[in-house]
Amino acid sequence: MMRRIRRWSLLLSMALMAPLYAQEAPVLRVTAKAPAQGQTGATVRLQLEVMTSTWFTQPPRLPALDLPGVLVTPPSGEAELVRGNQDGQAFSGLRYTYLLSAQSAGTLRIPALAVTARLGPGGAPVTAESAPLSIEFTGAAQPGKVVGDLTVTQSFTLAPDPMVQGGRITRSVTQRADGVQAMLLPPAPLADVPHFKRYPREPEVVTLTDGRGGFLGGQRIDRADYIAQEAGSYELPPLILNWTDGPGGALQSKTLPGRRIDVAAAAQAAPPFSLADDLARLRHGLRWVLPPWAVPAIVAATAAGFALWLGWAWWMRLARAMGAAARAGRARWRASEPHYWFAWRREAHGAKPVLSDFYRWIRRGSGAVALREALAPMDEADRQLAESTLRRVYGAGEGNADWRARLAARSRAWRKAWRRRSAPPAALRAELNPVDQAGRNARVGRS
Repeated sequence: MMRRIRRWSLLLSMALMAPLYAQEAPVLRVTAKAPAQGQTGATVRLQLEVMTSTWFTQPPRLPALDLPGVLVTPPSGEAELVRGNQDGQAFSGLRYTYLLSAQSAGTLRIPALAVTARLGPGGAPVTAESAPLSIEFTGAAQPGKVVGDLTVTQSFTLAPDPMVQGGRITRSVTQRADGVQAMLLPPAPLADVPHFKRYPREPEVVTLTDGRGGFLGGQRIDRADYIAQEAGSYELPPLILNWTDGPGGALQSKTLPGRRIDVAAAAQAAPPFSLADDLARLRHGLRWVLPPWAVPAIVAATAAGFALWLGWAWWMRLARAMGAAARAGRARWRASEPHYWFAWRREAHGAKPVLSDFYRWIRRGSGAVALREALAPMDEADRQLAESTLRRVYGAGEGNADWRARLAARSRAWRKAWRRRSAPPAALRAELNPVDQAGRNARVGRS
């Protein structure tokens, strides 16, 4: 009985607590707010409020907004805290800001934006959507002009001051626009200036906020360095910037004044060291200069050396063959009749009364061993010259040296006779030559 009473008491308490649990279920609300109208080229804020009846366990995930013909800047990581009451229930959350800049007039339709967040106490993901919006943009876009409130300032920095030739003057132009995106600010017209060399710097583009995620505007700083090329007095030209007034849409312009710059001639500083002496120490004057033919010659020598290295075995065989041919030719020359003839001529003009080379020439030219045998076919005068020569060399007339001159003069005729006798007919073969055949028969008979 007591168990049954406890069971019914538990069911009754759960039934009474069910509405309380239903009321404490986390709620996520997403609201999009934007002005109904805007000016073409101006910046319009789209505020997205993400609120809950409990708390966020993680930051909400915002949707990506892509609108054709509209420059959209998504919210940064900062957001504005908001609180409110709806139907007697307290809500708190975050406010994010999208920046929209339409490039053409017309109606811009913003679809429903879905946001997902994890809410306490369970941390379950919850998704909610905002209601669709539409913004009517009016007016014609003016390229290169800012729509909004614009403040323009400039500054000059000289290095050195006063300016000298080769010095630098930096011209800075700062544009600050309230309620305008920084990327919509056009570059300042920092153009080239005569007698100066221009070096533009990268622009500084900054989005201005209030430090709590609130958008204030944009700022752009353009700088250019001008290097003085010549001494003299020159004028940096004024600059004109145009924009469109945000509330009224009227055209506005501002002229930034130029500046006159006096450039003095740069002083010629003496070098701290002598360049000529340094070059002399470095032996700069002893550098080699290759003539025009040197490079082809080096290439040809390299190619020849490479070819010699590749065919070294063949070149060695060729060298050995040429050496053998040279030795054979030298041996043939030493065994030839002209070699002995020249040796006899040198001996005939010598001081020693010898006939060594003479007898070698006789043996090679006539085939005879002795002088008498060699001159036997000659006439009587030649035979008597041979006898007198032998007596003078080996007999009592040894002191008289004119015999060598007469012998050298007469030996020319003997050489011609021996050559005619030893030359066979060129048109007949050996077996058909009667002179050669008779000689062979005579040699066979002597044998």
